[in-house]
Amino acid sequence: MSALFAIYDLSQARETILKRSVFDELPVSKTIVQGIERVFGETLSPHEAVRQIIASVREYGDGALYDWTERIEDIRLDTLQVSSEELTASHARTPSEAIKALELAASRIIDFYRKQPAASWLDSTPDGILGQIIRPINRVGVYVPGGTAPLPSSLLMSALPARVAGVSEIVVCTPAGKDGKVPNIILAAAKIAGIERVFSVGGAQAIAAMAYGTQTIPQVDKIVGPGNLFVMLAKREVFGVTGIDGLLGPTETMIIADEGANPAYLAADLLAQAEHDVLAQAILVTTSKVLAEQVAIHIHQQAEQLQRSAQFSESLAARSGAVIVPNLDTAFEVANE
Repeated sequence: MSALFAIYDLSQARETILKRSVFDELPVSKTIVQGIERVFGETLSPHEAVRQIIASVREYGDGALYDWTERIEDIRLDTLQVSSEELTASHARTPSEAIKALELAASRIIDFYRKQPAASWLDSTPDGILGQIIRPINRVGVYVPGGTAPLPSSLLMSALPARVAGVSEIVVCTPAGKDGKVPNIILAAAKIAGIERVFSVGGAQAIAAMAYGTQTIPQVDKIVGPGNLFVMLAKREVFGVTGIDGLLGPTETMIIADEGANPAYLAADLLAQAEHDVLAQAILVTTSKVLAEQVAIHIHQQAEQLQRSAQFSESLAARSGAVIVPNLDTAFEVANE
């Protein structure tokens, strides 16, 4: 259990799991190294691999997208764009409970962003007119990760702010499943968000396609949405050609808890984040070593019931753990750091 979710004192943690690093300095896991060697036939850094993908998409367009999808995902696509008929059918196939949950989430997201202050204004002064004009971007590309699990919430939280802002066109890129199709729940979320153009392309190649445009996927003015290491490196690489929202990944979560917390709930929250990606980071900061030990036990027990063991086992062992602090004030300092 300690190997799956280690317990650190504060000084140990600051030298290991709490140490800041940029994407290029993240430890490249064995899984990532093996994946790159399988796809490229040689040992490359993630950054070098991303640059090769972007260059080929710029040169060959759709052909490169089909090729990289087959090489990386072992999926042979028949088409890149999801048809409007499939969007409608997927919405109909999605359980009504899930549709209701997505619609509730969508309404709350829209309500939140409508409250954001974003008004144009002009102020006449003796020296002239000062002010600002706020107007929507013409076209936004939304990246929705889906390599390990479909994430309809990411689609809603990325697309709906653009919809509220009045963006003229929103397109979505998201990887297909092993059957070559985008999961129903993702397409249902797209339908609810009013998205008409969804492309079954993922990874760095999707970012390159939206940044430069291909025969099928239009060039966008800004790319938003989270993703894995390769997606983030690609977003950083194309920044300037197109706008980006930020480098939102790999997943990081930190929970502060004292001895009164429920260890089973803490374990579930940490596992939910750790299974996103082998580079995900799930950290518990607590004043109670007893609680930390109980959480480690629950993580071990709950992990045995989960399917994506390859993701969370590596992320928990390499970049996650519990940090013991003397008091909650110190816990807040750690979180702020």
